Amino acid sequence: MSDHNTPGNQHDEATIRAKRGELLIRLAYDKDKTIFREGDASTDAYVVQSGKVGVFKDAEGKMLRLAVMEKGAMFGEMAAITGEPRGATMIALEPTVVVRISKAMMRQKIQACDPFVKALLDILITNLTRVNERYVAKNAMVDKLVTELKAGALGGEKISDSATPGENPG
Repeated sequence: MSDHNTPGNQHDEATIRAKRGELLIRLAYDKDKTIFREGDASTDAYVVQSGKVGVFKDAEGKMLRLAVMEKGAMFGEMAAITGEPRGATMIALEPTVVVRISKAMMRQKIQACDPFVKALLDILITNLTRVNERYVAKNAMVDKLVTELKAGALGGEKISDSATPGENPG
């Protein structure tokens, strides 16, 4: 899988207009192409126009799929709003077309909002970030336990409730 900034990732780009004076870019990605990676600098948000995009998080070296985004779903908005690095890796699961919404346009729209709406957005983003972190931590723990159980079973170790050898049970 290659990053969208590398020459190996072929995607078609077309300009479309959202409203008068607002340009949006349409990008086409082949199956298994990376749109952006966890930890990348935040830039733009995206809306899935067609296809499917997988949301992946690195959990101790393993890519854990958190969700699948389909037509109409927006992604990348949290990092575009907060300025924090990307919180997940986004990969086209099939040929996919996304519409890129610039960070500047996102900020302009948010600045035009009522202060209550801005505060609500901050709260929702914080809550969603915490939920994602807990989900990843829980799944990493489950994977570790499953791996340890499999290793124990394969290594000939047996978990038993009986007394250890040489111990007098009575």
